[in-house]
Amino acid sequence: MRISLRRLAPYFFVGPAVLSVAVFLYGPLIASAVLSVLDWNLLSSDVSFVGTRNYAAMFSSVDFRLSAWNTLLYCAILIPAQIVLPLLLAVMIHAVRRSPLQGFYRGSLFLPTIVAYSVAGVAWSWMLNPVNGLFNELFGYFGFPKSRWHTDPDLALLCVCLVTFWKTFGLNMLLWLAALANIPPELREASQLDGAGPGRHFFTISLPLMTPTAFFISVTTLFHVLDDIVGVIDVLTHGGPAGRSSSLLYFLWQQGLQFFQFGQASAVAVIIIVVVLVATWLQFRLGENKVHYG
Repeated sequence: MRISLRRLAPYFFVGPAVLSVAVFLYGPLIASAVLSVLDWNLLSSDVSFVGTRNYAAMFSSVDFRLSAWNTLLYCAILIPAQIVLPLLLAVMIHAVRRSPLQGFYRGSLFLPTIVAYSVAGVAWSWMLNPVNGLFNELFGYFGFPKSRWHTDPDLALLCVCLVTFWKTFGLNMLLWLAALANIPPELREASQLDGAGPGRHFFTISLPLMTPTAFFISVTTLFHVLDDIVGVIDVLTHGGPAGRSSSLLYFLWQQGLQFFQFGQASAVAVIIIVVVLVATWLQFRLGENKVHYG
C-alpha cells in the first residue's frame, strides 16, 4: 500500500515537538518514578529493588518534613505577594501611561527579573551582611539594633522570600500591564459618565475583564515560586541555618547531587509532581469557570 507524502506531512510537522516532549518531559518523569523504587547511585553496577523503602526513609526524615513545611510557608507568602503586589504596581504605572516616565518606571521595575541569580545573591548578601552590611549600617546610623538577617533562623526564610520577590515580580507586573492596556477606553469613559469612581471601575469592570490573565498568573506562579526560591536559597543561605530556609526542591537537589541518594531524591521528585498536579487540577476545577473571555 502506497502512502502519499501529503498524508504523512502533518506527522513530520508535529513529530519533532512530540519527540522533544517525550524525551525531555515524560522521559525524566518515568525515570524518576523508576529510580524512586531502586537503590542505585547511577555510577555503580549494583542495582537493587527496594520498593517503598525510599518513600519511607523520606517521610521519616526530619530534614524532609522541615523542607516540606518551609515550602508551604514559601507558597503562603510568595504566591499572594506575586499576584497582588505586581497588580498594584501595574495599576499605578498604568495610571501614568501618558507620562514619558512610564517607560522608565516599567523598565526599572522589570530590571531585577533579568539579573542572574548569582548576581542578585551576591548583591543581597552584601546588603544583608550581619557585620557590615548596608541595612545594618543604616540601622546603626538611625540608632536601631543590628540584625543577623539571613543568618538568623527566624529571619532566613523571610529574607529568601524578599530576594525572590524582588527578583521575579517584574514578569507578573508586565502581564498585568498588558491586561490593563487591552481594556477598551470606551468602558472607562462610560463608567465615568455613570458616576463610577476609580475604585468601582476597577473592581466592577477592569478586574472581571482581566480574569484570563489572573487565571494564567495564578496557575504559573505556583511553578515559578517552587523553582525560583531554589536559586536564591543556593546563593544566599544554602538551606541554613539548620535547614530553616530549605525547600523541597533544594532538599531534592541535596539528596541527588550532593549525597548521591538518587532513590530518595527521585521519591521526593515524585511527591512534588503529584502535589503540583493536584494543586493545578484544583486551580482549573475551581477557577476556570470564573474566567470571562471576551
